[in-house]
Amino acid sequence: MNVISHFGFVSIVKPKNIKEALLDDNWISAMQDEQNQFTRNDVWYLVPRLSKCNVIGTKWIFRNKSDEKGNVIRNKARLVAQGYSQVKGLDFDETFAPVAILESVRLLLSVACHLRFTLFQMDVKTAFLNGILHEEVYVE
Repeated sequence: MNVISHFGFVSIVKPKNIKEALLDDNWISAMQDEQNQFTRNDVWYLVPRLSKCNVIGTKWIFRNKSDEKGNVIRNKARLVAQGYSQVKGLDFDETFAPVAILESVRLLLSVACHLRFTLFQMDVKTAFLNGILHEEVYVE
C-alpha cells in the first residue's frame, strides 16, 4: 500500500491575470509571500501619489514550479516593474544584469575539477532587493 506522507496544496492552473489569481487561495498566498519579501527587506514605503514624478506600473507574473517528474510543487508569484515606462536620468542612470558569463563558469569548473574543490550552488531568492539605489523610484 502506498501512503502519501507529505502533501502540499498548490494550484495546478496558472492564472492569466490578477483577477483569476485572486479567485484561488494558493495564488493569493504566493502573492502575499512576494509582498512579505518587500516588507521583510524594508525596500519600499507607502507614500501618497505625487503628480510631478514618473510613476512606474507593475505587473504580477505567475509561474508553476515543477519537480523533475513534471509535478507542480509550488506556485510562484512575482511583482515586476514595467521597465519600459522608466525614464533614463530620472528613474535610473545605468542598467546591468547580474548574470554569469559562460566562459567564467567554465573556467571556475575547470579549476575546481583540477584542484578537486567541492562547489556548492546557492540561489538568493530576493537578490535584486539588496541593490542600493541612489534615485527615488515610484511604482504603483
